Amino acid sequence: MAEIRRREFLLASGTALAATALPDPAEAMELELGGKGFHQLRTFHPRVRSHFACTLCPYYDGGFTYAENGRIQKAEGNHEHVASRGKFCAKGLASFLGAYDPDRIVTPLKRVGPRGSGSWREITWEAAIAEVAAKVAEALGDPDAIVVNEGSSQDGVMSRFANSLGSGSIYRSCAPGLGGVAKQEALRRMVGVPFLLPDLERAKYVLNFGCNIMETALPLAQRLTDGMVNNRLKLVTFDVRMSNTAGRSHEWIPVFPGTDGFIALAMCQHILSKGLADKNFIETWTNTTVEKLLTDLAPYTPKKASEVSGVPEKTIKRLAVEFAKNHPATVYSMNGVTRRENGMDTEQACTLLAVITGNIDNEGGCCLPRQFQVGVPQPAPKPIGEQKVQLNHALPFQIQAKSRPVKVLFNHMSNPVYSAPAASMWREVLKDETLVPFIVDFTPFMSETSEWADLILPDVVAVERHDLVSAPTSLWPWISISAPTVKPMMQAQDVRETLKKIIDAVDADGQKGMKAFWSFTSAKQWVEQACAATPGMEKNYKKLLTKGFWPEHGKIDSADRAVVKGGEPLTPEYHTYRQSGFATPSGKIEVTIPQLQKNPKHDKLTNGQFVLATYKVAYHVLSMTSNLKYLAEIHHSNPLWINKQKAIAMGIRDGDLVRVTTTAGYLVTRAWLTNGIHPQVVGISTSVGRSSYGRVAKADPLTKPPAYAHAQLEDADIDDNVWWRDKGVNPNEIMPLAAASQHGEQAWNDTVVTVSLAEAGDVYGTIHVDNAKHVAIFKQLMG
Repeated sequence: MAEIRRREFLLASGTALAATALPDPAEAMELELGGKGFHQLRTFHPRVRSHFACTLCPYYDGGFTYAENGRIQKAEGNHEHVASRGKFCAKGLASFLGAYDPDRIVTPLKRVGPRGSGSWREITWEAAIAEVAAKVAEALGDPDAIVVNEGSSQDGVMSRFANSLGSGSIYRSCAPGLGGVAKQEALRRMVGVPFLLPDLERAKYVLNFGCNIMETALPLAQRLTDGMVNNRLKLVTFDVRMSNTAGRSHEWIPVFPGTDGFIALAMCQHILSKGLADKNFIETWTNTTVEKLLTDLAPYTPKKASEVSGVPEKTIKRLAVEFAKNHPATVYSMNGVTRRENGMDTEQACTLLAVITGNIDNEGGCCLPRQFQVGVPQPAPKPIGEQKVQLNHALPFQIQAKSRPVKVLFNHMSNPVYSAPAASMWREVLKDETLVPFIVDFTPFMSETSEWADLILPDVVAVERHDLVSAPTSLWPWISISAPTVKPMMQAQDVRETLKKIIDAVDADGQKGMKAFWSFTSAKQWVEQACAATPGMEKNYKKLLTKGFWPEHGKIDSADRAVVKGGEPLTPEYHTYRQSGFATPSGKIEVTIPQLQKNPKHDKLTNGQFVLATYKVAYHVLSMTSNLKYLAEIHHSNPLWINKQKAIAMGIRDGDLVRVTTTAGYLVTRAWLTNGIHPQVVGISTSVGRSSYGRVAKADPLTKPPAYAHAQLEDADIDDNVWWRDKGVNPNEIMPLAAASQHGEQAWNDTVVTVSLAEAGDVYGTIHVDNAKHVAIFKQLMG
């Protein structure tokens, strides 16, 4: 089998839709072969296939890795998996590259100079564990001063660690699962679950509010493509920017930012007033009536929505009627509308469209999630404190104000110095040893946050990690396993094993009652015990190892990717709520009509002012993939999207240097003129603009390798073929904190900026920020 080369990867991943391309005979053959390809020029080398659940995003696509002589050469989707169906996105295909990044950290590092100086020396694992255990033991008198900050969490090990020590100080950069805090909380209140899965392949009509499905949600992108081709569904996308999904929609509606909820409620009002609602469903399965809905929705007319959103009244009415008459239909919304001040209200407004038309858990509608609730090894410590997601956005301000004392800070899978709002505040706080006396970072790579640590303990990368995951990405529940056959590079060690060693050192004789919660011997055994604690999986661990997932609901037809059983298409179970109702206090859908208001910051934007939209692209996941060389080559810069006519009127030409200014600072970047963005919006992507994370991420191959780099990981491809020098610009340092009052999540897409031509002395990539302004904004926000 051939190893994936740079040119082959670029050809395979040139567009985000490569993963959703229509099947052809060659693809069918590829699925049947299951990766057993050959190369005409290379001598055959046997390869070992391992089950791999990609954890770079919470869709957890199931696949395989292929290793040759103990080194992974390829990753691909599992052609039998009911969700991924043989496909990986570009990120999954490139995921194994991180294991062999020449700038990877593969031994424990101890700081020897001032914080942030970049001076490190290698130490043994024994010395590292002893030092961490001593610092933890000193802090046990005030356990809440032992603070954990983590990013994506699929196994709960960091919470387990904190709770074992008696600490409830657990902060996260995002909510676990799909959709974020606003979306999850809105749906829990309304339908009793944190996520609704759109049945895209069976729908006739799809309303998409602020989600770039084609780039950022591979399983859904596959189902959407199947629905568009096989079912001739109509896709209508409301988005401030012409994303890849908007560009492939039948209609793209460039809506004024933050007004999607007005449109959704106006559509509901019009559907009800025209007698097109499903009265039986409303009055049987909701806590309201058609008459009450008509009364409550009276203020939200299509005319009012048109005035607020800029979308013509006749368009709102037409789309409402189309949606109601084309049954089954589904609605989907995501970060473009939920990461705003009114994000929860907007999510409920969009969901109401499905509710009043009876498109809940029906074929082609918005379906209740089918998912395994992955367990944790038992016994487990009792959770301490409030059991809700505590986001880390305000944490640096609290630390600086000394309202959150910290003695030891543990960081894992989180890079707030790069990716948090007011990111520069994190740098200022972490630099101050009087505020944060001791910092430990578990990471495979030197991130912008790792640079400020006292100890760096090298973690494994995804393809080296044992995992057990499930996500609601299919109408048939599934659970997947990662069971790597390659060993972690050099001294890298799974964070679960590292934390166990710390606990064993802190509670050596078991008298503190911590050790009992860490009885597993390895990450592999952790997964075995988690499987045994998962409802429905108590005795199915060996079955997982056979296919990499369980259960096997049917076969994937290589011709059209449909799930079949006995030669016939397999039909999912619908209307599951009829068995025991919805998981709400009333057992019904609980409808509350939100009191929507337009964001006052967006009223009367002056000349040169815009609403800033930040967004993800197909090739990167926040701060985790910019060191993967094939992905960085495809996407490494992020010019400012600005409406062409608006820019010309301001004297801005394509490629000009411009300043983008917020209330906390400014950055200098290049303008990209396009008609694919709302005239009052500018856009800039995330995931690039790195000051750390290795030579590829920084587009700087001429710099000497870091002192901790090892010759075993040397890569001539990076030395010779990193041709680009534009690394992009990170917008997060100048993003003021804007925690929404409803849900506490950062209202990323509400930020108002001023755009102007660059001034004398401005250089591309310059970022100027005033942390005093960040602090003033935080104090104003807190009242």
